[in-house]
Amino acid sequence: MLAQTSAIVISPMPLVSFPKRSVAYTPDSDPVRESLYFISRVQEATVQQERFVRRATDQQALKNKMKLTLLLIEKNYRLLDQITYCSTLVPSEHLVEATEAGNIAAEELQSAIDYVRSELKSGPMTQAQKDYITDALTTTREQLFVFLDFMPQDKLEGARTRIEEENKMNVEEFDGDEDAGVYNMPALPWKNRQK
Repeated sequence: MLAQTSAIVISPMPLVSFPKRSVAYTPDSDPVRESLYFISRVQEATVQQERFVRRATDQQALKNKMKLTLLLIEKNYRLLDQITYCSTLVPSEHLVEATEAGNIAAEELQSAIDYVRSELKSGPMTQAQKDYITDALTTTREQLFVFLDFMPQDKLEGARTRIEEENKMNVEEFDGDEDAGVYNMPALPWKNRQK
């Protein structure tokens, strides 16, 4: 007796329509540009975090909002690793100045992270608390500008152009989604920099 077999035919055409997919993160093929991208993303993130602080009225609410975002900044961008790697590109006569600025930036970012984790409790935000956090974030950003002045400017420009293009795609992706909420992009710090 012959065994009966059955076949399942899978259609190459989907039966359901899916929304446009987000483009996954793809590292830059140039490791220097990739590292400069991460450093520039940290600068951008400090602007966003400062905006959270300026608008904050409650310590616990700010802590809840910033704790995760600062952790993501720390883990995803690995600022000290980027500073260490990029320091190899600095001309020897500027190495001390550049690495000092980079290390100060990393220390100030860590200071903001530690303050949010351990010093914010409950109750209204005080001006002194806001000042401490924003000063740390501003110092991080400004010291990164000093550090980045010693980097190959063409590669830095390429990294920042990538950020601007990604941000534009993000706005386009979220624009019009009813459940996406308001997408309020922070100003890119290098666009308004006063030298």
